[in-house]
Amino acid sequence: MNPRISKGYWIWGQFDTYTTDIINSLYQEINNKLNGPKFDIHLTISGPFNYNEEIQKDTFQYISSKFNEINLQLKGINKTDEFFRSLFIDVGENENLNSLKNYIDATFNINAIEYFPHISLFYGLEDVSVKNEIIKKFKTPNSAIIDKISIARVDEEIKSWEVVRSYSLIKPIQSP
Repeated sequence: MNPRISKGYWIWGQFDTYTTDIINSLYQEINNKLNGPKFDIHLTISGPFNYNEEIQKDTFQYISSKFNEINLQLKGINKTDEFFRSLFIDVGENENLNSLKNYIDATFNINAIEYFPHISLFYGLEDVSVKNEIIKKFKTPNSAIIDKISIARVDEEIKSWEVVRSYSLIKPIQSP
């Protein structure tokens, strides 16, 4: 198993306003109950990578113009015994998300070993019975829309996650 990299820049998928509001409400209720660290709702796409906005701005603008918003199927709340995957929303397999991730990995030469797309609701260590109670109590939406990719500066040692720049993905053309 590779050691966890806890500092650096990561590429996140972030959600449209409707999705953000619904998942944020769920996150806040769970996170307040368990007293976890605060972070923006996101789905990690890739990282870490070396980030330089001046050099990579055009690349991110190109990527965001090449990919449509991504509709995700959500499969409910799940848990692990890992601090940073304690409670999360399971995301169904998604070809469009995988295509975006593969393109980003190739563009920035990111050597990703395992990809486990999920939307975290709580970072921390908590008793399994408490997690099971939350899983039974809270329901997630069935779907979510990623409408932007964001660069996040992460320093897990001081529990800091900061979005430094976001790029909107294109909206698919709606048929009349």
